[in-house]
Amino acid sequence: MKNQNYLNRYYLNGAARCRSILLLILLSCITANTYSQSKKGISDYRSGTLEIKMIRPGVYLHISFLNTQQWGKVACNGMVYINQGEAIIFDSPTGDTASRELISLLQKKMKVKIRGIVVNHFHDDCLGGLKIFHQAGIPSYSSVLTQELARKTGATIPQHGFTENLELKAGNNTVINRYFGEAHTRDNIVSYLPAEQVLFGGCMVKALNASTGYLGDANVNEWSATVSRVKSAYPDIKYVIPGHDDFGDVSLLDYTIELFKPKPASAKTYTPVSQELFDTIANLDSLMFDAFNRRDLNNAMQFFDEDLEFYHDKGGVDNYSVTRNKLQSLFTNNAGTGLRRVLVPGSLEVYPIANYGAVQTNLHQFCHMENGKNDCGTFKNIMIWQKKGNQWKVTRVISYDH
Repeated sequence: MKNQNYLNRYYLNGAARCRSILLLILLSCITANTYSQSKKGISDYRSGTLEIKMIRPGVYLHISFLNTQQWGKVACNGMVYINQGEAIIFDSPTGDTASRELISLLQKKMKVKIRGIVVNHFHDDCLGGLKIFHQAGIPSYSSVLTQELARKTGATIPQHGFTENLELKAGNNTVINRYFGEAHTRDNIVSYLPAEQVLFGGCMVKALNASTGYLGDANVNEWSATVSRVKSAYPDIKYVIPGHDDFGDVSLLDYTIELFKPKPASAKTYTPVSQELFDTIANLDSLMFDAFNRRDLNNAMQFFDEDLEFYHDKGGVDNYSVTRNKLQSLFTNNAGTGLRRVLVPGSLEVYPIANYGAVQTNLHQFCHMENGKNDCGTFKNIMIWQKKGNQWKVTRVISYDH
């Protein structure tokens, strides 16, 4: 560049000098564009099975999809960390195709060496495509508890296990993988990038306004305390990646801690009269409010009987038609606020009603974003379920303590 400037100044005049300047500008634009494209790398990649978004330089979110019976098609988060030509992946994509795609993008397009893959816990959204990494000669790491649970469930078993702490290297930077205790599962870990101040929390951490989600393998009594230990261990966190939905900052940890905070010790202990009935109503409640959180009016209303009576301590009494209209308005008015209903953990109680069905009582939160802040209210709820043949319908709702 110095030699070219020297020629421009002392040897080129008039039109020749102008042509040279134009040529230099064109070359600069081409060079800048090439640099930009190479720096962009795999960020903002999207296909039918895999998406990749850049969180910050060198740190990427990889998103794949899992088809579930209860929740439908679920987007599942993983992370990629690249430093000095070396990469570590956190959680595999959910299937073989997306895993091959991710490996190819890193090795062939980014030209990086994949040093290993870290598995957060034993569910399919963490290791569904793990065998593809093994076939590619990429070593895998997890808690020894994850190895044990993967073996029991017949899943692909991570190759290298650790008990409490495992440090890996990507280039000259350290990656800390650590077990803090039970939460979403009894084997879940977190991974922290000190140089980037990024925490991959996986399904232990909930996105803002998220519901409790799947609790089949959870320890809801320990969940809040476990996340509190994570927050205390890494006070410099700037970015937090949950297992599903949008990443954010340390407020995701605060939200999760509050979501799973146990009831006071003085609260009574509830034991279902019928575990089968409890599981049935709990599943129906989950499906109903999953539709609510997706603002899916038709699916939400299918849980209500046409003879519905909905009692609200502030709004009075509504029938099926009015309830539908009010829900439609609620969904329309909150299309951009992230309105969600979250069942308060441990609050659901179910009791049989002879020759009719069941009564459900619970506490729940309704949260939305207002003025850039998460605004939540906790309310009491009673629903009467009637069983007609093989179908359950809500005939009465009492919503109160608003």
